[in-house]
Amino acid sequence: MRVPQDILLIIASLVFLAFTIGYLLHFRRPEGTPWPMRLLAVLSGATTGGIIAEITDTRATWTSFAAGLALMGAAGALYAWTILTTRRQRLSVAFSGDQPDFLLQDGPYRLVRHPFYTAYLLYWLGGVCAAREPLLLLAVAVMAIGFAAAARREEGKFAASTLAGAYDAYRARTGMFLPRLTRRG
Repeated sequence: MRVPQDILLIIASLVFLAFTIGYLLHFRRPEGTPWPMRLLAVLSGATTGGIIAEITDTRATWTSFAAGLALMGAAGALYAWTILTTRRQRLSVAFSGDQPDFLLQDGPYRLVRHPFYTAYLLYWLGGVCAAREPLLLLAVAVMAIGFAAAARREEGKFAASTLAGAYDAYRARTGMFLPRLTRRG
C-alpha cells in the first residue's frame, strides 16, 4: 500500500509550490534578483527534486511518514504564517542590497528572526525523514549554509542601519532559526 508515500508526495509538492509562488510573487526585488539568491533558488529546486525522487522510490514506514508529515506540515504552516505577517510590509529577496527601514517583531518574528529560512529548513528535514535517505542531509547542509549566509548579511544590514539598537535588543531575545530558550545578558 502506497497511501502514506503518496500523501508525503502530495504534501511535499504542495509546500514547495507555495514556496515557489511566494518566491516569485511575495518578495520585493529592488535591484532585481541577486546572483546568490538565484543560486539558492536553483539549489532549492535540486534539493527538493532529490527529496521527491527519493520519496517516490522509497516505501514510507509509519515513522518516516509521521516525521516527514509533521516537519513538512510545520514548514507549510510557518511559511503561511510568515507570508500573512509580511503581506503589508513585504521583505526584499535574500541578498538584496537595500537597507531595512522597518523591523518586524510580531507573528512568527516573535519566535525567530528568520522564519522563512526556518520554514525552508524544516521542509527539507521533513523530506529527508520521509525519503529515508541520509545522504540528502548533505544537500540540506548546503542549503542551511546558504540561508545562514543570507541571514548574516541581513543582520549586517540592520547593524548598519538606523534600526541597529532596536535590532540588537530584538536579537538578544530572539533566536536566529530556532526559538531562544534563554535570554542573553
